[in-house]
Amino acid sequence: MLSGRWNINPFASKTIALVLLSAVVLLSACGGDAPPTPTPAPAPTSTSLPAPTATTIVSDKTTPQTAKVCAPGETPTFISDVVLAKDAQGANYEPVGITEAFEPSQATLHAIVTLVNAPKNLQLGATWHLIQASGYKPQKIDATTIEVADGGSRNVDFTLKGTQSAWPVGSYCVEIYANDKLALAKSFTVIAGESNAGSNVIQDIVLAESVKPDTFDPINPTDTFKKNAEAIHAVVRILDAPANTQLSAKWFPPSQEPLDFALPPVDGTRWLDFRLTPPPDGFPAGEYKVEIYVNQKLADTKTFTVQ
Repeated sequence: MLSGRWNINPFASKTIALVLLSAVVLLSACGGDAPPTPTPAPAPTSTSLPAPTATTIVSDKTTPQTAKVCAPGETPTFISDVVLAKDAQGANYEPVGITEAFEPSQATLHAIVTLVNAPKNLQLGATWHLIQASGYKPQKIDATTIEVADGGSRNVDFTLKGTQSAWPVGSYCVEIYANDKLALAKSFTVIAGESNAGSNVIQDIVLAESVKPDTFDPINPTDTFKKNAEAIHAVVRILDAPANTQLSAKWFPPSQEPLDFALPPVDGTRWLDFRLTPPPDGFPAGEYKVEIYVNQKLADTKTFTVQ
């Protein structure tokens, strides 16, 4: 394969803030690396769908992705391959660490497109989507288009960068476009890394009426709540949790199906806030419980009453 001479061409990145209670994950993307003096087309405006900040008794109905998102497409003959990788090296951006399952701590995700005898002035684009992750709504993360002015045979490296914290565990995909037509889509996942954390990382679990906005320390601890309460908080104190520790909560309202909520992987020592919010007419009266899990293993259970 011919190795074209390429220069890095940074594109303006867009940041989507996805709020998950005590964890803030910023997703942003940058454009693919382009040939000399490229003429990038402007990236389409990305409309984010805000993630819920709590688990609600009557769960919001998330609008599903349309059938066109991440469809197979029609691959032109000059696109010989698309791989997902952890890195790229060399002048031709050879993929390193090819995978379809990334860890949450992966700083940059690569979608590397291999072109063979591509036409000149090819408009090549990549659109990244979040398909499913606990606590998030499906949404487009970012889209970038570049012009491959010389065409020919070479690799093009599209990258998606996380600015801080960790990628939400879940399923994603990247769509590759050629001259504004969908060529193909590649699905991938972000999976929780290995962690040896057990229930011993939980120092305390407190049911409370509210939390401090900056530290999530519990305010007004109680196990009896009013029907018109704005929220019910299960606040978890973790101590020296190792990297990639996964915490989740399962709420059991009376006479309803359980409600699950998971945070992105966490570590260290801090308070974490799992919040239950009411339907418009308030919390149903009765007995409730919430189960707290560490790495998908039950760590503790708290019961409380709404009256």
